[in-house]
Amino acid sequence: MLTIKKASEKVEIPASTIRYYDNEGLLPFIKRNVNGYRMFKEEDLFWLELIDCMRATGMPIETLRRVAQLHMKGDSTLGERTRIFRDHQKKLQKQKQEIDVALEKLTKKMKILDKEGAAEENPSEPWF
Repeated sequence: MLTIKKASEKVEIPASTIRYYDNEGLLPFIKRNVNGYRMFKEEDLFWLELIDCMRATGMPIETLRRVAQLHMKGDSTLGERTRIFRDHQKKLQKQKQEIDVALEKLTKKMKILDKEGAAEENPSEPWF
């Protein structure tokens, strides 16, 4: 079993963030010792990393809370959990396509600006 400090170090997520996730109901399966300290199993670390990753990609706390609640209900909820993650995956794929298009357009614009900047720095004819 790992303390929050050790879990934090292993997954490189601040302990304060882990506490926040727990306070938001995202870690209902985390056990506490006799002193009330959170104790993490190695398999809990995957869930911490997943939560952090999903938050970084914009998944709402409410959705993650729902997934945690479903997880606690067992394998009968596997289909719904899969659907939630599949929907988020589709959303991210769409965003990635939009970002790819935007990056392509930005790259073209930067090439134009670079050429214009080079022309201003080395004009072929005097400006006067």
